[in-house]
Amino acid sequence: MIELPDRMRRTALSKGAPGRDWLAELPERLAHVCAAWSLTPGAALDGGSAALVLRVRTADGADAVLRLAPPGDGFAGQVRTIAAADGHGYVRLYAHDPERDAALLEPLGPALATTSPSPEHTLDVLAATLRQAWLVPCPPDADVPPGTDKGSTLAELIIELWPEIGRPCPAEVVDRAVGYARRRAAAFDLDRSVVCHGDPHPDNALAVLSPRSGAESGFVFVDPDGFLCDPAYDLGVAVRGWTDEVLAAADPVGLVRGYCARLAAATGVDEQAIWEWGFTERVSSGLYMIRHGAPDEGREYLASAARLLG
Repeated sequence: MIELPDRMRRTALSKGAPGRDWLAELPERLAHVCAAWSLTPGAALDGGSAALVLRVRTADGADAVLRLAPPGDGFAGQVRTIAAADGHGYVRLYAHDPERDAALLEPLGPALATTSPSPEHTLDVLAATLRQAWLVPCPPDADVPPGTDKGSTLAELIIELWPEIGRPCPAEVVDRAVGYARRRAAAFDLDRSVVCHGDPHPDNALAVLSPRSGAESGFVFVDPDGFLCDPAYDLGVAVRGWTDEVLAAADPVGLVRGYCARLAAATGVDEQAIWEWGFTERVSSGLYMIRHGAPDEGREYLASAARLLG
């Protein structure tokens, strides 16, 4: 029996019947994949909020990590991105089973969030790792139809979730986030887009166990969304958190503006675009967390966004 991480279980249950069905099917799915790949399962790893991730040992005694994703988790796209990266900025892929949403992955060390001595160090590592991750080649037939770019979809998500969950933040916060999202949508340029990770926060950057090509920062990313967007989007995600620091700061705007400037200097990406994406993500993530089983954390995100209105 595998003890399921509490956050993963709560996320699944927040999705109603599909989530409950997935949890019920997990033991059978795990048993099948372990038998097919000759794996011995170990302990589940905490940190993720959707998939079951656990340590495994292969038939030849090597360590690896098994990921079992829930329906609608974008598993196929994640595998495509990781495979295309070939280790550059991303975890290495050993095997995958698309029918059972399973992937066998390179074992990694602790997350950046647990080892970094400061926000500044974390941002430096994320920027360096993203520079590698952005080398993933864009698909030759890539297209982003009007209205499906990230800015447009975030604006729609915020407008939908805010009233649905009881308007948990001032309207001014929502208006600012939607305005920024629409500005980013209007600036979308496919020719200047990269394959974005989509969620490059410090819990998704894990240490490699030994130095290797493509991981010069000492870290690689897991769980990519893998969509085409302005690289400033990924950097906006990198600054969207830090809620404790923002809520405690005497000058929260100056603090986050400084984070944006640091990332802009490290990557050559526009500082204002990073700020706008970061604010939009702070609000959309807060609303999403409240809707999907992490209300306390979500309200902290929204409270920090209110302090950044300026």
